[in-house]
Amino acid sequence: MAKPSAKRRQQARQRKAARRMERRAKRPALMYRPQSARALLRASGSWPLHECLLAKEWQKEYTIIQILVARRSPAGQIAAGVFLADPGCMGVKSAFASLFDHRRDYERELRQGVVDRQDMVEADVNHVAKIIRETIAYAKELGFKPDSDYRSAMHVLGDADPDACDVPIQLGGADGRPLYFAGPHDNVSRILAKLTRKLGPDGFTYIAPPGGEEAGSLDE
Repeated sequence: MAKPSAKRRQQARQRKAARRMERRAKRPALMYRPQSARALLRASGSWPLHECLLAKEWQKEYTIIQILVARRSPAGQIAAGVFLADPGCMGVKSAFASLFDHRRDYERELRQGVVDRQDMVEADVNHVAKIIRETIAYAKELGFKPDSDYRSAMHVLGDADPDACDVPIQLGGADGRPLYFAGPHDNVSRILAKLTRKLGPDGFTYIAPPGGEEAGSLDE
């Protein structure tokens, strides 16, 4: 049997290469492998600050304070941490970190939703770090832990120094007692029971959720 010519062998290799390229093109594109994403988030605290936004009415009673901190890598990626802080009682109720390949993705997929939910203003990163630290500490005294995802979001704060901020943070209600403003996803009965055991029935102020209904759950 005659051996295939060099030309035919070359054509066969080219067809195989073309099929490999076609299969690769059909695979879904991934921004990052999970390990790479975690590494980039851990490193993001050393990136230049892109922006730091804070709820405009963060000092208003009954306000759940929304915070957004974003940093930009030399390659243009955006790492962002979002926090929902309750200075009245619950501390950091929700937090998460996100990583984006491009600024436009960050603005479209995250930033726009944040500013649509609450009026936001530019803030000093030391200031928001102080709000986060103080609200977590206050809630801990009452027996509440921060959202477990806050540790990932904290990477974006980098070397922010809460002690460098001299703005006072009002904790609890105006009368000095803890102020629990129930959210739509709180396990209200569980939270009220914990506060009652800790402080007594008259040791805190409770503001009922709209409609007076309990919904969802809150991990403790």
